[in-house]
Amino acid sequence: MVMAACADPTKVTSSSAAPTRPGFALAAGNNVSVVTEADVARQVENTLPTRSWVVYTRSGTTGTGTFTSGPGSPPLGSGSFRTSTPDGAAKVFIFNYDHVGTPLSTITGVSYSSYKTLGATAPAFPAINIQVDIDGGSLGAGEFRTFVWEPYQQLGFVNTMFTWEHRDAFASGSGLWWSTSGGSTGALTGGSRHCGQDTPCTWTALLAAFPGATITGGFGINQGSGNPGIDANVDALSIAYGGNSITYDFEAMATSRADCTNGGWSGVRRADDSVYKNQGDCVSYVENGK
Repeated sequence: MVMAACADPTKVTSSSAAPTRPGFALAAGNNVSVVTEADVARQVENTLPTRSWVVYTRSGTTGTGTFTSGPGSPPLGSGSFRTSTPDGAAKVFIFNYDHVGTPLSTITGVSYSSYKTLGATAPAFPAINIQVDIDGGSLGAGEFRTFVWEPYQQLGFVNTMFTWEHRDAFASGSGLWWSTSGGSTGALTGGSRHCGQDTPCTWTALLAAFPGATITGGFGINQGSGNPGIDANVDALSIAYGGNSITYDFEAMATSRADCTNGGWSGVRRADDSVYKNQGDCVSYVENGK
C-alpha cells in the first residue's frame, strides 16, 4: 500500500543548498540543545532558510507548527513541538541546517519521540526527513533527494494515541527509509534500486545504493500533505555521528501573563532557555523583560 506522503518532501528543493551555521561543530559527548520560538524563523515552503532552525508551512493551508507545554510528560523538559494538518493540503515541518556536509555514512543514530492526539483512523505520524546530495560534493542536477523515515512502515508499528513513544529511525541500520525521486532528471528513485515509498529500504541498503550521500539541506520533522486531521507532537529529535550526538529539546516560551498563571510558569521558558523560579518571576519577565 502506498500512502499519501507524510513527508511530501520534494517541494523543498530550494532549501537544499543552505550553508551551515558558521563555526558549527558537533560537540564531544551526548549534548542536549533547547529549541524555542526564539530560535526559529517562520517561512513558507520553497524559500531558502534564513536561520539554522526554520518552521515551514504551506501557503494558503491550515497547517500549523507551535511550541507548546506538554502534552503529558514529554521525554525532555516540559514542552514539545506540535504539528497540526487539519486539511489534506496542509504541511508543516521544522528543519535544522547545522549538519550540512555530514556524510550519511558517519551517522550512527537518528531518533525522536512522538505523541498523537488526533488521527486515530490514520496510521500517519510526523516523519523524519534528511535532505541529501546523493554523491556529495557540489549539488548537480538530479542529485537532490530527501530520505524519509515514517513510523507506519516499520516492523511492529502500532497506531498508538495519547502516549509518548521513542522512535529509533536508525535501529543499527535496520530502520526502513525511502527516497524521493531524481528531481529535474525525472529518474526513478535510485534508478533500479527501488527505495521508493512503496518499497522502503533499510538504512544500510539505502547507503549501499547511495554511498556518497551527504546532508545538503534540512534535517528534521515533517508532517506532510495528504494526511488531514492529524494532530501530533514531537520532542527529543536526535542525530549522532563522529562518536558524538545532539538531542533537540523543544520547549514553549511565555509570551503573556496568562502563560504564567495557574502553574503555567513551570512549563515555559525565557528566550535564553532558562527556567522561572515561580509565577511572579515569569510574570515579571513577560511584562518587564526581567
